[in-house]
Amino acid sequence: MVKSAGRPWRRPRSLFEVVRDAETTEDIGCNLADFLDHMNLLAKQPGAAVRMAASLRTEPPRTGDAVQDAYLAAVAAHLAHRLRLRVPAWADKKSRRLEHPWFALPDAWARATLLRDSPAAFRERNLFTTEDALHRC
Repeated sequence: MVKSAGRPWRRPRSLFEVVRDAETTEDIGCNLADFLDHMNLLAKQPGAAVRMAASLRTEPPRTGDAVQDAYLAAVAAHLAHRLRLRVPAWADKKSRRLEHPWFALPDAWARATLLRDSPAAFRERNLFTTEDALHRC
């Protein structure tokens, strides 16, 4: 996580913190990677399902970037499905879905692969990325 003014560094414990504690778009990506590490650590602890669900529950602030906002919703839904948790209501909002498809790789030759390999939570939000988009989870 990127150190925010006046705050000591600590790994984000929720998707809300991923965005709240970022100063730039790049910070959100770094914070998201740290958050995924946090979720991996929780997953190894017995009885952590309640804490994991709480990490996804609060809607993160809007970033001003429709792709990034949809991506955060896809992350929440994907983790919820993998962990057998309820998908947070905010992740299913229409405003957290893209109107037009977005492809992580711009080349036309890659589109078929991305269409095939994107995790369901991403496809549902019109995001097409590699199957290991969340390789840290």
